[in-house]
Amino acid sequence: MTATVTVHELEARDQKISQVKVFTDRAEVRRLVKVSLKSGVNEVILKNLTQNLFAGSMRVEGRGNATIYDVVVKNSPSSSGDSVSPKIATIRSTLKEEKARLQSIEDRGSIVQKSIENLDKVFGQVGGGLVNPPKEGGSSLNEGTLTSLKNFFDFYGSNSETYREKLRAIETEHREQQEKVRKVEQELNLLQSEQHRNSYSQSAIITLECSQESDAELDIIYQVNNSGWSPSYDIRVDTEKSSMQITYFGKIRQHTNEDWNGAPLVLSTAQPCLGGKIPELGTLEAVFRSRYVHQQAPMVRATPGGGNYALFGAAPSQMVQAQTSPFSARVEPPPPPMEVAVASEVTQNTLSTEFKILREATIPHGTNDHKVTVGIVTLSPKLVHETVPSKNSSAFLTASAINTSELAFLSGDSSVYLNNAFVAKSHLKNVSPGERFTCSLGVDTAIRVEYKPAKKYHEEGGYITKHSANVTEQTIYVKNTRSEQPVLLTIKHHVPRSTDEKIRVKLVSPSATPYDPEKATNESENAEPVEGAKFNSSNNLEWTVKLAPNSSQDLVIKYVVEHPKDETVQYHEKF
Repeated sequence: MTATVTVHELEARDQKISQVKVFTDRAEVRRLVKVSLKSGVNEVILKNLTQNLFAGSMRVEGRGNATIYDVVVKNSPSSSGDSVSPKIATIRSTLKEEKARLQSIEDRGSIVQKSIENLDKVFGQVGGGLVNPPKEGGSSLNEGTLTSLKNFFDFYGSNSETYREKLRAIETEHREQQEKVRKVEQELNLLQSEQHRNSYSQSAIITLECSQESDAELDIIYQVNNSGWSPSYDIRVDTEKSSMQITYFGKIRQHTNEDWNGAPLVLSTAQPCLGGKIPELGTLEAVFRSRYVHQQAPMVRATPGGGNYALFGAAPSQMVQAQTSPFSARVEPPPPPMEVAVASEVTQNTLSTEFKILREATIPHGTNDHKVTVGIVTLSPKLVHETVPSKNSSAFLTASAINTSELAFLSGDSSVYLNNAFVAKSHLKNVSPGERFTCSLGVDTAIRVEYKPAKKYHEEGGYITKHSANVTEQTIYVKNTRSEQPVLLTIKHHVPRSTDEKIRVKLVSPSATPYDPEKATNESENAEPVEGAKFNSSNNLEWTVKLAPNSSQDLVIKYVVEHPKDETVQYHEKF
């Protein structure tokens, strides 16, 4: 004898959300279901789950005197699937009216078209009678006939023109009405497709068994797509206090076709979309290369020369402080600034970090930008000036700092403020705790850089083996227009790297320290610069000079490239 099954039907959206964990590309929703179980087998049916449910993501955890046997997710008709929405009914009525107007226009056009055809037919018959007059009875033209013909031609001309004007107007009206009908049909099709998609919903059937009546709690956990979060930052640098404050925001988007009402939020840096499968290696076979090799010209990335981009704000030296009169009225101190609620708990997992948001949030379907504050970090940056004059003849003020917080910064957009003035939109790369990073603060107009035309000349030499030497001499003019403080300016410039033993590159000026990989492992390349020239890991020259107030310098970079006389050297920039 089959045991009686007790069925408990519940609406999914009515069950309380106990947590929403938002990943960068999806979200995990946890709902709490309370149910009173009967003795024997019980089926808890959770109806109308969102269609954005990830397949295979449903799992159930429970508390109570019962055993969970299985969990099944299937499509089932939704509660509103059989009814027609009022909006669809209204659009159907509108479409019927627009089609009726279109049919009326077509009828009027048909009548005018028939009138033109009949008029042309009569005109043709009269013309045929004139060309082929009757064989008997003498001439067919007389004074009365000519008068009748003149009257007929006048009648035909005026009426034919009137009918054709009417037909052209009707054709224009017909095209406009056809476009109206097409738009209404398109809107109706979209709504009907959406209703068809919503006519079936996901339902979860949870089978439990208990020995006696008892109350139980079920945690229904599932993942949904069309949701996620992305980081954004406000970076505020104060040059007087030498401080950098980074406000870490999380922007949540939610298009899951369900509302998150009163949901405790957790933002996770885990990225499920990347998966966890280790790539496999195939077999690397060594074979002889074919004698015929197609030579393809390498791609050369064209880069413009110097050029000033938009300038951001004024230099600190150009900022004038307001003078306060000793006779001015007493000013009440301003109220204290508001505090900002940040994430109350940060959990470091093995492969990710989770930020628990302080308060519950309500995020309805269709939300694009629900912003919460993850944390506020205050750092002590080093302010340096950098320029790449071959690309852009501007000096950029850069803040370099070490992330001393426990927060991992994900890659995201940032708004940069210098001394409370907005200077630029930037992009922050991934930064782990304890890692040094740099942030561009925009162009410093007080530092002027001029990239002068390079001098290039050719030499030849050698008694036995002839060789050629290409000499490049580049002059860079730099000036500090500030009158109160010196600055350290780092110039970054290309020096070619040889890829063949027959090509020899020699830096003549300035004298530079070669790159040392062992030393670089102990010292960060983003460390505070010191005066002098050195090569970095990309074989680019980094020349740091100290500019005194109201001073200028001409910096000369000179190098020689030697190669066999019968060979030609090309330069390709690779990133």
